[in-house]
Amino acid sequence: MLVVGAGTMGAGIAYVAAAGGYTVELIEPDSGVRERASARIAKDAERAGTPDVLARVRFHSVIPARSEAAIAIEAVPERLDLKREVFAALEAALGPDALLATNTSSLSVSEIAQHCRHPERVVGLHFFNPPAAMKLVEIVETEHASDDALDRARTIVERIAKTAVACADTPGFIVNRVARPFYLQSMRALERGVAPIEELDALARGAGFRMGPFELMDLIGLDINLASSESVYERLEAERLAPRPMQRQLVAQGRLGRKTGSGFYAYEDGRYARLDLFSGIQERSDPLEEFVAVVGFGGTADDLASALEPRCERVQRVENDDLLDRLDPEVTLVIDTGDGSNDRAEIVIALDRRLEPSTIIFVDAYATDLGALRARLQHPQRVVGFGVLGAFNDQRAVEIVDSDAASDDALALAQECFEAVGKVVVLVEDVPGLFLGRVVGSIVNEAMIAVAEDVASPDDVDLAMQLGVNYPRGPIEWGREIGGARIARILQRLAGAEGEEFAPHRSLWVLDAPPEGSEEAETAPLNSFPA
Repeated sequence: MLVVGAGTMGAGIAYVAAAGGYTVELIEPDSGVRERASARIAKDAERAGTPDVLARVRFHSVIPARSEAAIAIEAVPERLDLKREVFAALEAALGPDALLATNTSSLSVSEIAQHCRHPERVVGLHFFNPPAAMKLVEIVETEHASDDALDRARTIVERIAKTAVACADTPGFIVNRVARPFYLQSMRALERGVAPIEELDALARGAGFRMGPFELMDLIGLDINLASSESVYERLEAERLAPRPMQRQLVAQGRLGRKTGSGFYAYEDGRYARLDLFSGIQERSDPLEEFVAVVGFGGTADDLASALEPRCERVQRVENDDLLDRLDPEVTLVIDTGDGSNDRAEIVIALDRRLEPSTIIFVDAYATDLGALRARLQHPQRVVGFGVLGAFNDQRAVEIVDSDAASDDALALAQECFEAVGKVVVLVEDVPGLFLGRVVGSIVNEAMIAVAEDVASPDDVDLAMQLGVNYPRGPIEWGREIGGARIARILQRLAGAEGEEFAPHRSLWVLDAPPEGSEEAETAPLNSFPA
């Protein structure tokens, strides 16, 4: 195998190929880069307990005039002219049956291949950094790539103990495209003052992300992350994916993250002020002196009621809006979860008229317009918006709307109530989607758009996002858990406030269809996107 380019990615690819049993010729004209690559490969081999791996890597300064290699992988800087030069040299050096692959993350594989004499043998093999640790490889298909080339690419990936996903040659492929809203919507939330950076990162970790968006951008490098956003945006021309001015400004100032000592955070000896809200969090042992009614349908209401029952004086479960007249008049707190996808204003207005003024009401702020609701209430100060996006038991953090219209007692009770069942509470401003709704909802939406555009299959999208960026679950699986109608409602409100480019894709409704192969699916209409 030939690997061209011995930078971070090239050296990593050479290592995993040698560890998989290939003899590797690593091509790099810069002697200093070759030395660093040799040290990096030796370190990876030592860490893995396979010191003989380095002996299977041979270093060269130029692509040989003739080579018997059956596979070549290009990993040079992201310049189209340079990559085309490399592929021209590889075609001249290798036999006509050799497989040619590019590790590009931002350029079109088709544009790289179109000047080759045999474009049918050119594919993308997009590894993730660091290749020694990351299991995912995106196999990028072009319209000219032969079935044989794609089969051989998959065989290579399997031999080096990686997991392959297939994707079309579109901007960002799977991971770099579907991950964009994680960063872009987070910065939009910061621009709108939803909460400070540290708390937004904590919310993301509370939802299951390994790192928050701002600490992750600092780790990646703001310049690298911005370049990925610009590449995807310039080629797709979708305004929902437009880079944010704040990131451009930080890059212009040289604040690139950990590598420069400052970015969204300030660093000292590589350390930064990470807000840890979760260590030591546990359910209260003392009772919550409230009589609580949980109103709503489905899992969130059921899980919330179950969690509160052992900690409250009493819990009443109301599963049907038609049964609200049975609500005990002595209730001190009503938590309305609704069905997750419809505005609950009319129900809350009815509760406001029926209940004692001292009774506090919590309402789902993802689905309900709190500002419009409060204008119609007799006692607006008793209403608090909250946000639980997916499965209640899986989400460690709850968003609470910090509104001047809500009384201090109502906000204090919201914090006390959710902390009583082991959740961290983060106060956020009242904007559509709050934080997690807009971020996770937009990720799911982008994943569904990618599937609708035949970028990849739903299974490969989910697998890619879990292995490529360590998402707690695949976005399409996550969307099914949250509900397509719920995500659509969140994004409709977001689009109403910030522009139609953020509107839900028409395919989101499929997420609410019965699982394929289930008894319900047998009698359901055939899945197809509505016109």
